[in-house]
Amino acid sequence: MKNRFSTLKQLTKTEQQNIKGGGRCDGYNGPFVVTCAEYYNLPPQFRICVVAYC
Repeated sequence: MKNRFSTLKQLTKTEQQNIKGGGRCDGYNGPFVVTCAEYYNLPPQFRICVVAYC
């Protein structure tokens, strides 16, 4: 396994900084701090994207 990864091209610092990863919260554009009522009104897939003060 180690040999398999050592043959891959190493990324430069600039290339590393330009990596744009996708995540679970990519489609979420609402507030990140919400009340309990707002939290329970969110779709389940976006509940991990917020901090709820309950």
